Amino acid sequence: MLFDALPKQALLLSLAMAVLRLGRPLLRRQGAGRTHAAWWLAPMLMLTPALPHANVEPLRIALTAARGQGVSGLTSLPQPPHASAAGWLALWLAGTVVVLAVQTRRQWRLARLGEHLPAGSSPALVGLLNARRALSADFEQRFTPDECALILAHEAGHRARLDKLWNLLAALAVALHWGNPLAWWAVRRLQADQRLPAPARCRR
Repeated sequence: MLFDALPKQALLLSLAMAVLRLGRPLLRRQGAGRTHAAWWLAPMLMLTPALPHANVEPLRIALTAARGQGVSGLTSLPQPPHASAAGWLALWLAGTVVVLAVQTRRQWRLARLGEHLPAGSSPALVGLLNARRALSADFEQRFTPDECALILAHEAGHRARLDKLWNLLAALAVALHWGNPLAWWAVRRLQADQRLPAPARCRR
C-alpha cells in the first residue's frame, strides 16, 4: 500500500538529499553537467526497495549501522499508530491534494499565456513532452542581440535535458512528501541547478 511505503520512501528521500547537500561544494566545482547528473541519486535510492535483493538496500544498511553505533530511535521505520491510521491517511491525502492543486493552477495559468508572456517576464518553457519556448513581449527590447542568443540557447538546453519532465517528477515527489522539509529544499535546489549555466550574468 502506498501509505505504508511512505515512511520508508521519506527516509530514502531524506538520505539522498543529505548526501546531495553535503556533496554540493564538490559538485559545484565539477561543473553543471555533473551537478545535474547527481540528481539521479534521489530516484535511484527511492527505487531500491523494488530491487530483488531488498535486504541490501541502502536504508537497511544505514539503519543497521546506526544500531551498531548505539543510536537510539532508529531501530525501526516510523509507522502511524494503528488506531489513528485513518486520520493520518486523511491528513496526508488532504495535503497532497492541496499541493497538487496549487501546482496544477500555476501550470494552467502559465499555459493560458501561450508563447507570449507579459512584459518583464522571464523566458520559460510551456508544455511537457513538446515544450514550447515562451518569451516576454519586450524580450528583444530588454536584451542585446548577443544576450538574446545566449538566453535562447539556455532555454534550448532546458528542453534538451528534459528539465520539464524532471520538474514534474519533483512536483509529484513534493506532493507525496509535502510534510518533509527536505523535499521542498530539493525542488528549490534542483531548479537552481537547472539554471547553473544561466544567462543572468548577461542581463542589463
